[in-house]
Amino acid sequence: MIDRITVFLYNGNMQTVTEEIVKIQPRGLFTIPKKLRINLGFSDNSLVRVKQENGRLVVEPVRTLPYSARSYTQADIEEFIRFDKEETRTLKAKGLV
Repeated sequence: MIDRITVFLYNGNMQTVTEEIVKIQPRGLFTIPKKLRINLGFSDNSLVRVKQENGRLVVEPVRTLPYSARSYTQADIEEFIRFDKEETRTLKAKGLV
């Protein structure tokens, strides 16, 4: 593998680019070199986002939540607000807020 580090200015900021040449295996597989995985925080079995952007392949880590997330409907949100208002009134009446 060829290892190269390039430093350049982008919008007035200094940027460091580390690159290596890797071979694409059958079925499109390739190995991200270990030092790049470490530097970018990629861990075993983690998820990444892969996208094509301006003729380049971009691989970004995907941060996941340690708990299930869900979507809320407008009715769910309205119910939460109604419940919150009632609870606030109750707590104020008891002198707790």
